[in-house]
Amino acid sequence: MKNLKLSTLVMVLVVVLSSCNQFIQLVETESVGKDAVTKEGVCQNDDIRIDYDMWSEDGITYFSLYNKTDKPMYIDWKRSVFIYNDWKNDYWVEKSTTESYVVPSGTGSNITYERKTSTVVAERYTFVPPHTYVSVPMTYVIMSGFTTSTSTSNSGKTTITVAQGLKYEDKTLKKTSIPASSGKGTVKAYVKEYSKETSPARFRNFLTYSFDEKFVTEKFIQNEFYVNRKTEMTKKNFDGPYKKANLAVKVGSVKTKNKVRIYQSPYRAGTSWYNTIIK
Repeated sequence: MKNLKLSTLVMVLVVVLSSCNQFIQLVETESVGKDAVTKEGVCQNDDIRIDYDMWSEDGITYFSLYNKTDKPMYIDWKRSVFIYNDWKNDYWVEKSTTESYVVPSGTGSNITYERKTSTVVAERYTFVPPHTYVSVPMTYVIMSGFTTSTSTSNSGKTTITVAQGLKYEDKTLKKTSIPASSGKGTVKAYVKEYSKETSPARFRNFLTYSFDEKFVTEKFIQNEFYVNRKTEMTKKNFDGPYKKANLAVKVGSVKTKNKVRIYQSPYRAGTSWYNTIIK
């Protein structure tokens, strides 16, 4: 019965939220630190290039690595971490998983297939050949746009409060004018800027690498970011202008055609992300 009540409450909450107006909160970051500063989502030194792409709902820590040298490179994920507001989060966890695969046997018309399983250990070290890209083995959500709280009253009822948006964060904040994404005039939006000290999110990407497989000598590269601006605008302005296109889908023998909108997404950037705001 309790599970039924909770499911009903969640369904009601979803219906209520879907009936409200949607705004988008654009979250931008600034790169700081002693190592090479990230420019347009790219950070590099003489050995390595790091391409960031955090663009998603709530942001993710996705990045790729490129070995710029003529020598093989090795990444030690156990000694590489994502640090969020000074808290360490590991990229590598010592664990194993069981995977299944199909093995063929025999030849010609006598060939048969047998399903087997094997234990796979998570990769601690990644071998990167010269002039080659590799991707990170794990990602983290950077900052959720939702703040939720749950409490139980004396009558046993559960209350869920969804509080988000810049106006909730700062009651004194007033709307300001920003350039319209259509390129014509301005639109109203909430804008709040932060310093490194006042930022709600500071995070670092710390990587350990070597050109020696045994890591007798090792090198480090560290990229540091902080949220320096939030801009809360209408979804229409966030999406930007669009073009209509025909989308053809075939499922079995059934074909369907639908018209879709392809938005320009003018605010997209490798070191920015967004949150959906319900009002």
